[in-house]
Amino acid sequence: MVLTKCFFRRENLMASLLFCIVSYGLLSTWLYLVHSINEKVESTLPSSLLIRVLIIITALSFIIQKKPGVFKNFIAITFGLVLVFIHTIIVLLLLLNTF
Repeated sequence: MVLTKCFFRRENLMASLLFCIVSYGLLSTWLYLVHSINEKVESTLPSSLLIRVLIIITALSFIIQKKPGVFKNFIAITFGLVLVFIHTIIVLLLLLNTF
């Protein structure tokens, strides 16, 4: 059985760190916005432990990844997260202002 060595690249560590900062920043901003309108967020997905565990797993998979170009993947994932976050806020503002 051949054991493969895991080499950590600086690019992977930087992408993982940036991903954690951006994801936790978006999550904290979302929870702050929900708390500011006095919503109960104990049972919602953004406040669950599952989201935090999945962010950590994603960051670890960034670090362990052997192929180059993880920073491009990070940019794509982060851009997608930011777009979903902005669209969700816009949709909720439109829905809340119509009633």
